Amino acid sequence: MKSNVRFFLMMLGLAALQAGLILWGLRFDQRSARLQTLQRAPTAPPLQELHGGLRHAASGETVYVPVYSHIYAGGGTTHLLEATLSIRNTDREQSIVINSVRYYDTEGRELEEYLSTPVVLNPLASTDFLVESRDEAGGTGANFLVDWTAEGVVTEPVIEAVMVNVEGSRAFSFARPGYPLSKFPLARAD
Repeated sequence: MKSNVRFFLMMLGLAALQAGLILWGLRFDQRSARLQTLQRAPTAPPLQELHGGLRHAASGETVYVPVYSHIYAGGGTTHLLEATLSIRNTDREQSIVINSVRYYDTEGRELEEYLSTPVVLNPLASTDFLVESRDEAGGTGANFLVDWTAEGVVTEPVIEAVMVNVEGSRAFSFARPGYPLSKFPLARAD
């Protein structure tokens, strides 16, 4: 009799686990559907445009950020990825200016400039830019170049890309940091 009760409880537990996994998968599918409706634009609150640029740039960088629009697994099967470029101002007192956010494909061709004019990122503020999973143009060697400057010396912003894939009840994600290509301060003409 005890073995029948144990078997019943074990089967009940497995059924509950399976139901939980199904619900978890449905939630990921719903989130994925919402993400696919977003536009290729900042998903954070609107940023203040800076017309005319900075009077004097004391610090800044051009940052290279690797991004993957898809990867291969399981014998060459393509898995499409949603990519979010995140830019976070880590300075507690000063704003930074994001001058450009350019997206390049595997061949090094510029696909898109996300900003039509520089924007201000306030102290401790962040913004992000989205490459939807259905956009395969970037390829496995896609990247962003982000140019930022500041009027004073600031702590370096955190600039990284987060890639996500959601297929049914499976999901995975990974992040890649940005790598500074050139730093300021710029040479000053006295």
